[in-house]
Amino acid sequence: MRIPEVRRPGPRLTRYARWLGLDRNPLRRRTDRIEAAIILATMILLLVAVPLAAFVIGRQADNLALRQAHARQAAEHAVTAVLLQQAPPTGAPDPYTSVQWTTALARWQPPGQRPRSGEVPAPAGTRAGRTVTVWTDASGAITTPPPDHRVIAGDVCLGAVATWLIMSSLVLASSGLARRALDRRRLRAWDAEWRAAGPSWSGDRS
Repeated sequence: MRIPEVRRPGPRLTRYARWLGLDRNPLRRRTDRIEAAIILATMILLLVAVPLAAFVIGRQADNLALRQAHARQAAEHAVTAVLLQQAPPTGAPDPYTSVQWTTALARWQPPGQRPRSGEVPAPAGTRAGRTVTVWTDASGAITTPPPDHRVIAGDVCLGAVATWLIMSSLVLASSGLARRALDRRRLRAWDAEWRAAGPSWSGDRS
């Protein structure tokens, strides 16, 4: 009976080490080993450090945005406004829902202040006499509502992706510049060695 051959991980690890320039090949120059270290560091940064940094920055931005939203909710007030006229039939679409929003003349009562009137946001086509919920600041003026966590999460995700792209681009650009500098140094070394060894090979002793 033939015993199946068991593959050892050694040759595969050896190939990976050779590809990364981490083997003990005596023909490798110092610049080759520096370039191998740059490649390895670039891979670690792109696969581990950059995603981790983007995640941490995203979490910090999410916490900061939530604290700011809670502070706005504590300082501002949601009040009921009565429409004094019908809202236009069409408006700007809400990016998160199918509702179209426009403005219409309305009257509202800020907490502890006299009634006020003016343009307020309202769903398109809302009839006069209907009520809508609006947000007012400390002076009683209409303001934008505090962002909910859905909006904050969307902004944070976009920011994290942008951070990841920027940091990855910086890492790749720095790695490329460093390897280009090593290539120039390597070419100068080869040229100097050729100038020193070339005459002995060609027989030109002049």
